[in-house]
Amino acid sequence: MMNVTILHGYSASNSGDGLLVDLAIALVLRNFGPDTLINVVASDPQSFSYLPYKRYDAPVMAAKGFGRVKEAVFLNQSYTALADLLSTCDLIVGVGGGYMRSKSAFEHIKLKLGHAKQLETAILSKVPSVYLPQSIGPFHGQSSKIVEHYASADAVFVRDNRSSAIFAAHENVYRAPDLAVQALAKKILLQPKFTRCAASPAVVCVVLRKPPQWSKDKKVGYVANLKLLLQRLRAKSKVVCAVQSAVRGNDDGAFYRELGITEDLLPLKATLAKYQPDLVISVRLHGAIESLLAGVPAFHISYERKGFGAYEDMGVEDWVINGADINVDTIIDTVYAPNALSRFGKRLTDTCKEIEAKTLQMDTIIKGIVR
Repeated sequence: MMNVTILHGYSASNSGDGLLVDLAIALVLRNFGPDTLINVVASDPQSFSYLPYKRYDAPVMAAKGFGRVKEAVFLNQSYTALADLLSTCDLIVGVGGGYMRSKSAFEHIKLKLGHAKQLETAILSKVPSVYLPQSIGPFHGQSSKIVEHYASADAVFVRDNRSSAIFAAHENVYRAPDLAVQALAKKILLQPKFTRCAASPAVVCVVLRKPPQWSKDKKVGYVANLKLLLQRLRAKSKVVCAVQSAVRGNDDGAFYRELGITEDLLPLKATLAKYQPDLVISVRLHGAIESLLAGVPAFHISYERKGFGAYEDMGVEDWVINGADINVDTIIDTVYAPNALSRFGKRLTDTCKEIEAKTLQMDTIIKGIVR
């Protein structure tokens, strides 16, 4: 019976981070069978209590208050239990995501105490190891050790070209779509609606969100561009707005009110069901993906690398634009071009077939590591 340990888990309280662990588990079970023994190492192991597997504290990251300081000071000692756990397993799997990076000196210290040290512990264990599709870097500080450790893993899958470039000379690093994109491709191929898209969008659903921590000028420009976009869309189509997030600090409704949209708005799922839009324009990647799963073409305004990576992987990179520099003409020209929606649907489904083939290649590489 295979014994697999999953590293770099965060917390299931954040649905995105929980999904990374769930997708890693699904991959392990798909390749090694349902009776595989699985251990999950996470910074909030309690949040994964819904899983029927053993859960372990990630050293330093799971500790709180003074306990965390103590574990950081006696770092090697803090990782002994993890090293012992890894020595008992047949395969180590690092979840996908974007956790191996740092934007400041403080973040770099945290990285070295947490994820970078987990990676090092995995490599030193000499147990076969695979890192699932992820973005690596950029780093605010010395990163040669991290790169060296990745280069020593049996297989590392990266999900964007910038990460590939770091490992250009290494044969153990493969470009692969994000696991969520792979799961998405599988579901999109089951969605028949892309074969019968509207000739032109009569109803457009818009999913907006407030800008990130940008400068004041940049934020003003962003809001002005969105107002112009809404104006241009309303001149051509019926426009409905939807909310994707309504939690404190991330309240889409409050941002809509800032834009002068005061009516009560439905969540995206309910909006898709009620208005049956021909097109969605979403600033949230999650909103774009939810639309694609419902069989609705989605244009994505992104200010995160993962948005560009996902659309590139799905073969529709001309349907994503930088949120920091929105060109309204480009969006309008793209979505109202003759047969734009059906062309989008065809390209998307063709690429999803290719992604399915890449999933099979990835599975073959992973199975080959353990034999």
